[in-house]
Amino acid sequence: MKEIPVIELSGSSYEIGFQHGEILRDKIQDFYHTVYDLHRQNLTIIADKNALLSFCRRNIGYLKKYSPSLYDELQGIADGSGLDLDAIVFLNSFLELEDLRPPELGGKLISTKLWGCTSFNVLPSASKNGKSYVGQTFDMEQYYSKYNVILKINQNSGPSLLVYTLAGVLGLNGINSKGIAVAINKLVATDAREGVIYPFIIRNTLNQVRIGDAFGDIVFAPRATGMNYQLASSDGVAWTIEVSAGYYDLLPINGAMSHTNHYISKLMRKYETKNWLSHGGSYVRYQVSNRILKENIGNINLDLLMNLTKDHTNYPRCICAHAFEGQDEYNAFTTISSVIFDLKERVMYACHENPCTNKYIKIEM
Repeated sequence: MKEIPVIELSGSSYEIGFQHGEILRDKIQDFYHTVYDLHRQNLTIIADKNALLSFCRRNIGYLKKYSPSLYDELQGIADGSGLDLDAIVFLNSFLELEDLRPPELGGKLISTKLWGCTSFNVLPSASKNGKSYVGQTFDMEQYYSKYNVILKINQNSGPSLLVYTLAGVLGLNGINSKGIAVAINKLVATDAREGVIYPFIIRNTLNQVRIGDAFGDIVFAPRATGMNYQLASSDGVAWTIEVSAGYYDLLPINGAMSHTNHYISKLMRKYETKNWLSHGGSYVRYQVSNRILKENIGNINLDLLMNLTKDHTNYPRCICAHAFEGQDEYNAFTTISSVIFDLKERVMYACHENPCTNKYIKIEM
């Protein structure tokens, strides 16, 4: 059985970053050199490596201002891995680069092959045991799974963290020792711009000790891109937050709420990029996942959520995503990981690649 590797990091922001970079040096370097090829194939206007790095570099001023400590951590990753800072900023911008895929923004139309993550947010009133849960599948090109990693972070200042991420990236989702957890779905908005990239928002959100401050770090950040955030705390406060770069709306959870890769809010639908989705996979996953949750309000538990992530309705464009026959690892979109956070217990359950074939492993803070 395959498992996601877990590494422990501690100290100052720079020290945490340096340890991350040093321990995962080979993976980070391989990830950087590999990910460029993917974007070179998918983009027709910004295909030169220097142009891609420049596209990502434009956000640096926003990153320094938004969180100087996370910027220090980013520098530590660069120094520990032997790569320059531009390369690490590039890796951390991998979802922002998704905004370049639609044809009118310079990309090839690959959305006929594309699907994505399914996330969920469960309030204590909807669970069988009075617990809050947040989780998601993380769906990308299959090769990304080679760089899966979980970070156990003990900071000199701030709460302890459990973070799922990719080698060299600050964080993709996570939970902290104060019982705050966050997960995501990628949304592609028409107002993408220079700004704060998503891994910075994830980590800064998890650095908060109060849920209201975590909410503010998402909603009031000068964001670079569109996203849906599933945010919750162990005391039962929770939001499903759809954002573009400049706008946001809150969706009612009503006990439990799932989300996929299209805007639900009437306010936000006008910011969805045309041709980002060209098939109904996201709509199927949205309906199926929400039906499972609604049919089990008051009885949702860990086993039910694990089974939800294994659902194969509309195979292979399903919650537990699989490749089409004949696709290689660079073109096939699959579930590269799945995570569930138990906010009361402050633990993560993580599965490497497809949960229909691998088991969840419990990871404690």
